[in-house]
Amino acid sequence: MSRPELLVLDEPTSGLDPLMRSEFARLAREVTAEGRTVFWSSHELDEVQRLADRVAIIKQGRLIATETVEHLRASTPQTVRARFARPVDPAIFAGIDGVSVTSCDHDSLQLQVTGPIGPVLRVIADHDPVDLTAQHADLDELFMAYYRDPAAPESSHAH
Repeated sequence: MSRPELLVLDEPTSGLDPLMRSEFARLAREVTAEGRTVFWSSHELDEVQRLADRVAIIKQGRLIATETVEHLRASTPQTVRARFARPVDPAIFAGIDGVSVTSCDHDSLQLQVTGPIGPVLRVIADHDPVDLTAQHADLDELFMAYYRDPAAPESSHAH
C-alpha cells in the first residue's frame, strides 16, 4: 500500500469495538508522527478531542472555525462548581471581572469564568469550600455553541 501524505477518512471508527478504536488511534498517531496528515470527519467528539491537533467546524457548507483543540477550550468559559460548609452569598463574586453566577443552591454555586481563575479561587478559599471542580467546555458544547449562534458563520474564530 502507498504512503500518502494526506489521508481523508469519513467516520473511520464507526462500528468499531473499543479494541479496534484503540488500534485506529495508534495508527493515526503513527501516521502523524511521520509528518503525514490525517483529515477525518467524525461525530464522535470525545474521540476528536483525544486524537486531533486541530478541529474544523463546518456549518451550512461553510468552514466557520479552524482552531487547535487547546485554543478552542481556552477561548471558552470555564465552569466552576463549588460546595461550601455553609451557605455563601453569591454576591461575593460580583466584583470579579469575567465571572457570573449561573446557579446557586443552598451551599453550592456554579460560576462561569471567562477571565483569570486566581481571583475566583481566592474568594472561594476564603469561604470554607468542601468541594471544587473546574472545567472548560468539551467539544460537544463548543460545537453546539457554534450551531446555536446565528452569527457563527461570521465568527472571528474562522480562518
